[in-house]
Amino acid sequence: MEKSNNPYDAALVRLNTYIAEQNMRVSTVREMVLEQVCLLPQPFTADQLAKACQAERISVGTVYNALSLFLSAQILHATNRQRGRAATEYELITGVKNHMQIICQKCGRVSDIHDKAIDRLIQTRKYSNFNLQHYSLFVYGECKHCRRLKKE
Repeated sequence: MEKSNNPYDAALVRLNTYIAEQNMRVSTVREMVLEQVCLLPQPFTADQLAKACQAERISVGTVYNALSLFLSAQILHATNRQRGRAATEYELITGVKNHMQIICQKCGRVSDIHDKAIDRLIQTRKYSNFNLQHYSLFVYGECKHCRRLKKE
């Protein structure tokens, strides 16, 4: 099967595979929600997705059910972040190759990182009975800005 560089196509393939594995019904509404997920800037909140789905007349309950399904299908990754108030942010992980981020646990600031040494280590590591396809790495800590505020 040919792989697509389009995030929606990759996510839709993953969703349809998961739905078939779980003996669930195919739903065009879920596909509409998935399309909105792929159009949103990443990461996003459930509220942002619900607002984006309003034009399609998709209920908030349906959006939350779809988010739960997308998490189970490993289409999205959820992170609880503190940005003024606690919020869960979601990010598309299908169709993304070798994704690394650093996340500040104080302010929620997220930065994509590209570390050739880590990438080389993971890519060359051999796991018995496992064939690596891609990975996501999330490193949690305290950013320079928050450390500086703590010192003051």
